[in-house]
Amino acid sequence: MSFVNAQTSTLEPRGDAVARSWWVRLDGNATDRLSGRVTDERRSPSTPRRTTADIRTEAEIELMAEAGRVAALALRAASAACVAGSTTGAIDGAAAGVIAAARCEPAFLGLQVADNAQPFPAATCVSVNEQVVHGIPGERRLQDGDVVKIDCGVRHRGWCADAAVTVAVGQVSAANAAMIARASAMLDEAVSMVAPGRRWSQIAERLQCMALEGGYGLLTELIGHGIGRQLHEWPEAPNSLSTSLLQRRDFTLLPGMTLAIEPMLAMVDGASVQRDADGHPLGVATRVAADGWTVEALSGLASAHFEHTIAVTSSGARVLTRLAEGPR
Repeated sequence: MSFVNAQTSTLEPRGDAVARSWWVRLDGNATDRLSGRVTDERRSPSTPRRTTADIRTEAEIELMAEAGRVAALALRAASAACVAGSTTGAIDGAAAGVIAAARCEPAFLGLQVADNAQPFPAATCVSVNEQVVHGIPGERRLQDGDVVKIDCGVRHRGWCADAAVTVAVGQVSAANAAMIARASAMLDEAVSMVAPGRRWSQIAERLQCMALEGGYGLLTELIGHGIGRQLHEWPEAPNSLSTSLLQRRDFTLLPGMTLAIEPMLAMVDGASVQRDADGHPLGVATRVAADGWTVEALSGLASAHFEHTIAVTSSGARVLTRLAEGPR
């Protein structure tokens, strides 16, 4: 489940609830409040903002790996339920059953990002076609050709893992199939680039290039994140470059860091890529649906989303949300 970066966001305003939600850029100690850390409300605005992750012990990473194993199993069950005629609620139920059987907690269920906001009501986010992320499962029935994004968070003994897949229902169009393949390849590429000493901006630049070279739109306001005891922790891990990242929010990968890496793509209507004053590409226009959670592409075109939770090791990335018997 991604952070939303309002500094580059095109989400339509929804009143006070949005202003206090996690769909605002998390500045100062606002992120600490969301992550449950005790903060000093009197901290000076000039105090450097935290831009790195906690370093986990081997024992902590093993607990996250168990959460990741359950998340992967839940996604496998949910993916199998993605057939024409099935409801998005049934997909969520398949994942929730796996999580319950493993005696773990669904990390998304009850997630509340503001006092007056609706808690997330399900174990997974199920987003169909133009719905990019954070879709609330319900009575919507899948049709042949749909593109379904399933995002699942699991908590095991206080430690979290977060993963997502995109599933094609029946026979999807060749264009949508190619988009799904490119998004999957972007995740694999990002994981392969993880190494101690590498700056996150190097990975973000590569993901940006892969998206634009394929002719796809970026979701610049939707970004990956640190993860551990809380589902969303520092640092932010965007999938494209920005002045903010390069000047203030970049970080160096170190052994023991744990991150949720989640590239996303959207189909575009052929229009040229718009760029900001510094030459960085802008993302496709999106909005938040009336349910207060679902992020939709204004174009109405399909999107794709993949995610792994990884731990940085001395030799690269250890993927914590991948089953031993399969690539995902």
